[in-house]
Amino acid sequence: MSWSFSMATPTDTRRIGHHYSEHTAIKLYGSVRYPEAFKYPALECYLYVDPLLLSDKSVPRCIGSMQATGKKLIVYVAVHNDRFNSLVIAASRLVALEINAEPLRYRKAKVMGIHLSTELESDW
Repeated sequence: MSWSFSMATPTDTRRIGHHYSEHTAIKLYGSVRYPEAFKYPALECYLYVDPLLLSDKSVPRCIGSMQATGKKLIVYVAVHNDRFNSLVIAASRLVALEINAEPLRYRKAKVMGIHLSTELESDW
């Protein structure tokens, strides 16, 4: 499996304000492999910068969200600044994305965690 990715720069998106003034995102495209008979076979995942994610202020209830539309599952995941730079470097080598989320309810769910890999595991 291969991923296509693109980056949005601050000039591509409107200024949101507050601590999100530098809005950068990696967009991953792929297909859902497990569960096999999933009714949303296409996947778009947006990894975006959240500088307050690892701050000591409070523990977030989730790191992102997902929603299903048509035959596509769209996922938004916050990543801290320090880890985002590593993702940009490794983006062309990503082969797998595992999403830990609540079950879809009314085609929406909270994302609790993700696992990105540059190698396929033996049980996949």
